[in-house]
Amino acid sequence: MDFVEIWIDGPIEVDRDDIEDALNEALAGAGEVSGAGSGTGGSNLDVDVFEGADRSNVLNRVFEVLNALGVGDSARVRPGDGDVWIRPSGWT
Repeated sequence: MDFVEIWIDGPIEVDRDDIEDALNEALAGAGEVSGAGSGTGGSNLDVDVFEGADRSNVLNRVFEVLNALGVGDSARVRPGDGDVWIRPSGWT
């Protein structure tokens, strides 16, 4: 996993830019948001994970930010280029 993809496909009460800022702060030294976009299916954020970063810790931070901002299951997260998407309620 060298990146994390976040799709927001449900309603949220916070601006996507606020999520981006919070992720960059939470991931300082471990990763950063490298791209974002919006379309008819929702919006997305791309997070680059820095070499040597603890990937499990990066995912924990991502889900902590989503939960802290009340995004909940309006988002789904895909670690790396696999086919598995995880909703915040499914992260343990």
